[in-house]
Amino acid sequence: MQIDLPIAISMGALFVSLVSLYFTRRFWLQSNRPIVTAFVDEHSALNMASTFNLVISNTGNRPAVNIRLHADADKVSSLHGEGATEQMMEEIARCFEDESMVALLRNGEDLSTAFGSFGVEKSNRQVNYGAQIPILVTYEDLDGRRYKGRMPLKVFVRNGFAGAVWSKSKPSSRGARHA
Repeated sequence: MQIDLPIAISMGALFVSLVSLYFTRRFWLQSNRPIVTAFVDEHSALNMASTFNLVISNTGNRPAVNIRLHADADKVSSLHGEGATEQMMEEIARCFEDESMVALLRNGEDLSTAFGSFGVEKSNRQVNYGAQIPILVTYEDLDGRRYKGRMPLKVFVRNGFAGAVWSKSKPSSRGARHA
């Protein structure tokens, strides 16, 4: 049996086209999806204490649904500071329970919840500053495709992550005209 050269070329072109279509769709799905991350951010800072929020953020370009944070209970307990109250320990642990699932997170949206505080005095340390645990974030897109991401969750001040930031300078009054 002999294959005609034009038919073989056509079959090869069809194969290349189908492979190209497959990869184009695959890359489109990867680039047009929700991307959900979780991190601890400083809510406010005073001279003697800082308060923190746990933030869930969707930086993708499609909404995410059924977002859950998963962590081992032993690892979560390592986040508790020396002065953690029972209520605060429960609030931190609740972030990783089924009941705290976020039903919908729009693209570009951030949601936050209180995540303890850290003070100079040991009795005011509801979270263990610098503690880091591994977490798993699971979520879906609107079409039911499932995603998961493993990431570290660390309790620290993000602005000035290495320990220092420049203060905002005040506008100079030099050269200002007064009426």
